[in-house]
Amino acid sequence: MQAKSNTGNVIRLAAAQALSMTTMNVNIINTALVGSLLSPLPWLATLGLSLQFVTSMLTTLPASLLMVRLGRRPVFMGGVMIAAVSAFTQGIAILISNFWLFCLASMFLGVAHGCAGFYRYAAADSAEESQKPKAISYVLAGGLLAAFMGPEIARNTVDFVPGHLYAGCFFSVAAVQLVSLGFLSGVKIPKPERTGSGGRPIGRFFKMPIFVVGVISAAIGYAMMSYMMTATPLQVVNVAKLGTSANATIIQWHVVAMFAPAFFTGNLIARFGAPVILTSGVLIYLAAIASALLGDGFWWYFAALAAMGFGWNFLYIGGSSLVASVANPEERGRVQGIADLVTTTSVATASLAAGALHSQFGWEVMVLSALGPVMIIAMALAWLGMVRRSTIPNFYFVFII
Repeated sequence: MQAKSNTGNVIRLAAAQALSMTTMNVNIINTALVGSLLSPLPWLATLGLSLQFVTSMLTTLPASLLMVRLGRRPVFMGGVMIAAVSAFTQGIAILISNFWLFCLASMFLGVAHGCAGFYRYAAADSAEESQKPKAISYVLAGGLLAAFMGPEIARNTVDFVPGHLYAGCFFSVAAVQLVSLGFLSGVKIPKPERTGSGGRPIGRFFKMPIFVVGVISAAIGYAMMSYMMTATPLQVVNVAKLGTSANATIIQWHVVAMFAPAFFTGNLIARFGAPVILTSGVLIYLAAIASALLGDGFWWYFAALAAMGFGWNFLYIGGSSLVASVANPEERGRVQGIADLVTTTSVATASLAAGALHSQFGWEVMVLSALGPVMIIAMALAWLGMVRRSTIPNFYFVFII
């Protein structure tokens, strides 16, 4: 019975993940472009997107604690309603050419994203310990549908409202978000039993190498993916002059690369261990940076973003599985909330930095700046390798060194 219930939860959460990511993809494709049309200063073009990540950051810990008190389902459904209203308001802001209203609506959309970020952990809640990486992986695989829905909506609704570029995109995803309510209404995850102590203090987890490396991998991995994805539309459309259709195609296949591997990433983690998969993610990121620097044609941007998506999958799922493995049920609210707070803080910082660096110094400097954070992940993995040297295959250290 429990296995059947968990399977139903995974399917429903995967569908909700697909619809949430569809909204996010449309925002990734269009928000910076809307900003370049409405913002008073060029370097503010990515402000709306950055504010989404900021409010997502501020939402993660309160949302996680609220889920402990109320349960996952009501918080998830409330997040969907916020997403629908926010996306609709973004469309209205474009109609009246109000940049600050657009940014405000983007901020509230970040609240919804902060809630949706826990779909993967919700799937792991009712899974056996050995099945947690697979549950997380399968829910994130729902984003593969978003890889096709999001760019198609962005591509085909750009001129949906005559005289107001991009407004139709946001009105469309507002309607898409409402479909999530039907899926989330059937999610059945019991609230965790709470004791007087509430579990171990959060400081205890920051002394665990597995938790620390999991947080670093997920946070920086997500931040660098967002960093590249935020600036790419500006580079492809405004600098390289390849057009909005080329931009939508690049982002589309980037998102495919993000989520398609999720069908087997959980199995790879179960077979080889999370550190090996995380190391592979670092190597793929280095290949993505190299591709972004080697040329300025469509296929170079395409290859860079596709590799970035693939590497993100390994780093985010691998890091999340490590975080999910260390907390008891009553500790999940604090532990997962803190982990996602670090992640969304990193993503918000990276997103804003991408727009500023791209506008002030250009694509090459912006891309080269990604090397530092990627090497931090590599050093964290090397540290974990030294701590767990006796339990990790020798070829793992070859990759690290």
